[in-house]
Amino acid sequence: MAKKLTLRQQEKLFRERQRQNFQASSALDGLEVEVVSLDNEKIVQRLAELRGHYER
Repeated sequence: MAKKLTLRQQEKLFRERQRQNFQASSALDGLEVEVVSLDNEKIVQRLAELRGHYER
């Protein structure tokens, strides 16, 4: 009997499949999308920059 995935594992699997589907869909349209990987610190920093820009 297979173990159920935890919520965190399910989210990670969903994000990975979503990324793969987006890349495949983009490739069908003739676009090549580069994968961007950020660690948690850089994500928080980037969100703060974007909020500062858009929340004037």
